[in-house]
This record gives sequence, C-alpha cells and structure tokens, in this order.
Amino acid sequence: MTARPVVNLISAVPTLFDTAGEVDLTATRAAYEQLAEQPLDGVFVAGTTGEFTTLSDTERLAVCATAAEAFGPQRTYWHVGHASTRQAERLTRAAVDRGAARFAALTPHYFPATESALLDYYETVVTAAAGVPVFGYLFAARTTTVVSPALLARLVDTGLAGVKLSGVASAELTGYLGALADRDVPVYSGADSEFVEVVGLGGAGVVSGVSSALPAPFLALRDALRGGDPTAVAAARDRSLRAVAATRQGNLAHLKAVLEVRGLPASGLRAPLDPLSPADRRALEADIADLL
Repeated sequence: MTARPVVNLISAVPTLFDTAGEVDLTATRAAYEQLAEQPLDGVFVAGTTGEFTTLSDTERLAVCATAAEAFGPQRTYWHVGHASTRQAERLTRAAVDRGAARFAALTPHYFPATESALLDYYETVVTAAAGVPVFGYLFAARTTTVVSPALLARLVDTGLAGVKLSGVASAELTGYLGALADRDVPVYSGADSEFVEVVGLGGAGVVSGVSSALPAPFLALRDALRGGDPTAVAAARDRSLRAVAATRQGNLAHLKAVLEVRGLPASGLRAPLDPLSPADRRALEADIADLL
C-alpha cells in the first residue's frame, strides 16, 4: 500500500444540553476541551451531530465560538447552512464578526432547491464569508436537495474551498470525484465506516461523528493510512468499525452516552430520539471498554 500524506480526520461534534433542554455551554466546552487534546485535523461544529436544526442562530454561534476557543480557529468549521439564503448569509456574516476561520454550509433543506437557487445560495455565502474558506455540504437524504456530480462542479466554481458528502456510498463517490478532477478541492465523506474506501478512491478523508466520542480508533486508522502499512490499516479499520457498530452508526443518544462514560456531564437530546435503556447502556459500555 502506498503512503498517503494527505489523509484527514475531522470530527463532527455534538452539542450538550442541560436537564431543561437548554444549551449547556459549560458541559459543551468540557467535551470540546477533552477532545481538543487529540491530534484531530479539525472539528465540524453545529452540524447534524450537533443537532443544528434544533438550535437558534444565537445558540449556533455560541456553540461554534466555544469550539473555536477549544480547538483553535484553524481547526474549527463553523456550520452556517440554513433553509434559506437570507438566513445563511446573516449567520455567515455574524460568524465572520466573531472570528470564524473556516465555514461549512449545508444546502438549503426541507424545500428541494433548484439549480439556480443553489448557485445563488453558495455565491451569497462565499461572498458573505469575505475570504474565509467555505466548504459545501451535501446530504440529500436529510435535505431533499439532490446535487448531481455535474452540478457539484458548478457549485464549486462559486468559490467553495472543499466539499463534504454525506449519505453517499463510496461506490457513488467516484462520480463526484471525477466531476471535480480538474479542481483543486478536497472532498470528504460523512461515512465513518468507509474511511479506507474513501481515501482509496482519492477522497481527502472523513467527517466522522463517531470519532467525536471515540477518537482513538479513527486516529489510528488515519495514521495507518498516512503510513501506507496494510497490516496497520486492517487492524485499525477493524477497531473503527467496532466503534461505529457500538454506537449504532453514530446514533446521538449513543454518542452522548459514550461521553458520559468518558466522565463528561450527562446531556439530553433535542432531536426526537429515545435515550438509551439501562440494558443498552450496559451493552454499550462493554462494547467500547477497549476503544476509549
């Protein structure tokens, strides 16, 4: 296996809430500071794993600013994607004023966006970012907005610095990478379990929700991929897949339960998900005992 010097691991981090359902910045800061001790290449804040659809703009800015304090501006991707161009622009400008150094913007969601609306959306966000790099974020299964490889190339031409693709299997990734072959932009996948496949196809790495709670297996896999040692890759990949399985593919209730095992404050969910049962928690603790 050939060594790959450019293989990145970006963790999609959760937002922690108190027992009343309010954003708990103290607990969130503690979680981020603990994770910041790890040599991650970056963190994706207030995205899907961060339950952004349940946050107000003020809360999103506060959570992102908290992450930037813990990880440093260059490792922190402020997610500014919104359902409307107007809202995304306002959030982006506010984040610039707060010192954001990297952005990610999910496509508009709920209403499926047209091609012209998408082009306007990203042109507006890139302009509002005032030179701060903006990464496009596609997740058709959650947004209803479908972007073909050809359209993605046009979106990148608005000035996007990179792309994150979620809900796209590695088999489909080839088409997107091919459409961007003549553009110098990194392409990331949101598929925690396909780190090896994504890198093998030419992707820059993964944006991983599971690694926000269990970073060690994914960091070992990143380093093994960078080193090009097939034996090390196979061993590290097995542990990362165990982490994915133990957390039920990054289920938010499971990720927050892992944070509790790590000694962080308990956190509820705003997302409409059930908490873990006592039996599921015991099983989770046993499954992750050697992955922490």
